[in-house]
Amino acid sequence: MSHQYFLGADIGTTAIKAALFDEQGRKVLHHAQEYTLLKPDAQRVEQIPHVYWETFQACVKKVVQDSKIDPEQIKAFSMDSSAETIVFLDEKMEPLDNFYVWLDSRASIEAEEINHHFTAEEILHATGQTPIDPCYPAAKIAWFRKHKPEAFRKIRMMFMCDDYILWHMSGRKVSHGSSWCTSYFWNITTKEWWPDMLDYLGITAGQLPEIVECGTPVGNILPEVADALGLPRDLLLVMGGQDQSSGAIGVGNVTPGVFSESTGGALMVCTTTDKPVFDPKGRVPCNYSDMEDIYMIQAGAKGGILLRWLRDTLCREEMRAEEEGYGLAYDLMDRLAADTPAGAEGLFLIPFFGGAGNPYHDNFGRGVLYGLSLGHTKGHIIRAFMEALACNITKIIEYVEQLTGVKVNQVRSLGGGSLSPLWCQIKADVMGREVVTMKNTQDAACLGAAIVAGFGYGAWDSIAETALRFAEVDHVYHPNPEHRQTYDLLLKKWDIFIEATEGSTEELAR
Repeated sequence: MSHQYFLGADIGTTAIKAALFDEQGRKVLHHAQEYTLLKPDAQRVEQIPHVYWETFQACVKKVVQDSKIDPEQIKAFSMDSSAETIVFLDEKMEPLDNFYVWLDSRASIEAEEINHHFTAEEILHATGQTPIDPCYPAAKIAWFRKHKPEAFRKIRMMFMCDDYILWHMSGRKVSHGSSWCTSYFWNITTKEWWPDMLDYLGITAGQLPEIVECGTPVGNILPEVADALGLPRDLLLVMGGQDQSSGAIGVGNVTPGVFSESTGGALMVCTTTDKPVFDPKGRVPCNYSDMEDIYMIQAGAKGGILLRWLRDTLCREEMRAEEEGYGLAYDLMDRLAADTPAGAEGLFLIPFFGGAGNPYHDNFGRGVLYGLSLGHTKGHIIRAFMEALACNITKIIEYVEQLTGVKVNQVRSLGGGSLSPLWCQIKADVMGREVVTMKNTQDAACLGAAIVAGFGYGAWDSIAETALRFAEVDHVYHPNPEHRQTYDLLLKKWDIFIEATEGSTEELAR
């Protein structure tokens, strides 16, 4: 019997990844390709539409060619992407502007206007979401309508990243609830568009893709695309999901009581629930999962994108060393941080670069590096960044514990940050909980997408059961008790700073 293979892709904030897996969940080949985001000013973060499509093609072609697998054995494909990154298309399906990446915070005024028009309770019970931030599609649409009215009138379709790529592959205008649930105009309980928000934004359901469940077959790949990518013409395309949900599937976070954290471009903490959980304080959202009628408490903030900013801005020496073959810049940064004591000798960071995420929801929050002295070095700064994101994860988990009543003793780590043993240990030490990396940690989102592809193809009866079968622990990081006092003090400093600036960051950000 010939083997069957399934292709999964992850359309991330700063890179696209693709990986090929066999029917036992074993990786055949993985490839990642970065791209550079456009940042016209401090608030705007964009991407040229064709960059997604061209990078995707290059990534998939590389995997197919280098795998040496007979393409006819590749049976199905699925992908996930970061949510909230949106593009507007005209009647010819031509982009009216660049993609507005989820990091884009230009719509802060529009977000505040939406929060004044709708009560927090209305938003929560219609969408499962907390009061809106500038990064979310509804705020971006309101901004586009106000600032580019002529282009707004030409909108015929709106896509997320994976919708755009899937349209190129299939010709279909179709998507899924696990991404559009954070649009603020998809109702998480009825699974239909929320008419009140559509009316407010001045858009219609006809300008939005058809929503189907993740795992739904959406047809075969277009022949010309199959030929260009080296894929079989009968390749089945299966509706994928949102990157955090796919990553959770990839590490076996598919049943209540399991937590995972992902430090990719975003920092996200996820736990699965079998029913919607609405936070009465409106601090953490409830999202729709890649699995039908399953939900996720999914809270987060800016994550690895801050380390990339640090690399690109202050670590040019390490980047040059990488170009000269002395190792990856991130690994060189790790070495500097590893030589720095826990707590970075009093230096600490509040990582709210362009707004705070959960559980704070401060649109005007900004990054603060506090405690600098003449004795601090680049290593101290790098370690402070790592420790700050570990603090943010800790605060999210503590809040979710209170909300659900579920005690978290172990956190499964995925995303680029999980590749750093130092960072994993820092997270364990700050959280005071075990951090576990899985054997498929690097490819978790791609594996999750491939599992969904195989489910849609009929290779497996259950996404959850397959995910549990494929999940294997690679390494467990135990909290170091010697660092407990240091990190208790760091977390106390964090709370003091948050309390001191609460309600005043709008004025401070001017």
